Formats: sequence, C-alpha cells, structure tokens
Amino acid sequence: DIRYDEQGDAWVVMEYVAGASLKDTIDRNPNGLPLDQVNFWFRGIAAGTAYLHQHGIVHRDLKPGNIFEDAGCVKIGDYGLSKFISTSRRSGQTESVGTFHYMAPEIGKGVYGKEIDIYALGIVLYEMITGRTPFDGESSQEIIMKHLTADPDLSGIPQPYRSIIQRALQKDPQ
Repeated sequence: DIRYDEQGDAWVVMEYVAGASLKDTIDRNPNGLPLDQVNFWFRGIAAGTAYLHQHGIVHRDLKPGNIFEDAGCVKIGDYGLSKFISTSRRSGQTESVGTFHYMAPEIGKGVYGKEIDIYALGIVLYEMITGRTPFDGESSQEIIMKHLTADPDLSGIPQPYRSIIQRALQKDPQ
C-alpha cells in the first residue's frame, strides 16, 4: 500500500517476509541448486511474474535478492522500480533500470516492457542451476556489453532448462 504523511511524502507499506531470499539460497549452494529446488523456486517466480504482467506491471528488477520463500510460498519483493505498462508507454524510459547482471539488452534503448522481466528470469534460472550469472566482467560497462553481444555458455545446462534459458536470453525480444 502507498501512504502519505502530512508533508505529502509517500511511503510504501509491504509485507514482512521472514524466509530466506533466493540469493541466500544460491549463496549456500555455490555450484547450483538441486533441480527440485530449482523447480520449486522457478515455478513460484514465473507464476508471480505472470501475475504482475497480467495486471500490467513490469517488475524491472527481478533478481535473487528480491525473491523470497515464506512458509513454502515464493514471493517477489522490492517493487521500487516497477512500472505500470500500457501498450502506448512501452518506451521513452531515460533512466537506467534494474541490476547490471540481470538487465535485458533492450533497456539501453529505453524499452521496458514485460520482455525485460522474461530476460531476467532466464538469468535467474541460469544462476540457480550453475551458482553464477552467465555474464560477468570487471565493470558494469563490460557486463552490459556482454548482454548486448555475447551468448551465454549453456553447455552445462540440462534440458529442458537449456531451451528455456536460450529463448529467454535472446538479444531481440521479438
């Protein structure tokens, strides 16, 4: 919920989630999660993201640190960058959004439709399976350049996950 104080400043009321974040879980499993855990987390993340998209909301910062487990339920948090998207407002974004390791190539062009969340889901799925993100570098610019030009190494990713990641990480969202 959004509330305002007497000075007109806004603040957000959010649910407290006591469970671990996906980042905590990945950090405890540096070589990747067991596939039953990958399936548990990914089903919840995909369902939550689909719900947001069905309601016209693009999260814009999906990453393991914003995904939580609470009493057996996966929850997506941190909606600070979320944006209501209508078909007439799919571009024109001038600020950088998201976290470099999870940013879709089209963000550089100011496009921030639901495709950027799908791209981030592919990165998160890759990270859950391998324990690392597919693109890394010495600087944010190097990481962004890899998002724009490099293909991830999917050789160690089992099917059907490999196909899902490959499709989600296409450079052209169309």
